Amino acid sequence: MTVTHMTDGPLAGWMVVYVAGNSTATPNSLGSVYNPEGVLLQITDGFLYNVIDADAAATLDIGIGTTATADSTDMLAAFDINAAAHSSVYYIIGKDAASAAAATTPKGIAWAATSYLNFYNPASYSSANYEGYVFLRYIRVGDYVSQA
Repeated sequence: MTVTHMTDGPLAGWMVVYVAGNSTATPNSLGSVYNPEGVLLQITDGFLYNVIDADAAATLDIGIGTTATADSTDMLAAFDINAAAHSSVYYIIGKDAASAAAATTPKGIAWAATSYLNFYNPASYSSANYEGYVFLRYIRVGDYVSQA
């Protein structure tokens, strides 16, 4: 698993995570990323780009967890990375608030300062040969404290 923070070009401001499958045929972690900024982040946009399907009926969970390698599902749960992938892009996080009234329910995902972005295959099938990329954009909200 590799993580890149893009600083220039069309993806400036995005974090790109390369996700690779493995041959383990029981539920298992595909990797974790510790919060790179060390403060509360709000992930505002996210995409999953599947490049190569898994060889077997593996699935993918993505989410924020308090421990590395945990099965976290607040971004994606039991997503088929074998038959459904086929080099497609999926929008997994958005800010689709229709009006100011809708702001009572925050959009996006909070990423606590000491937590992990986890990738997990919950299926009892190998995810061998799977390759994909997760693109995330976030803001650092933990830098701001009450001015009162």
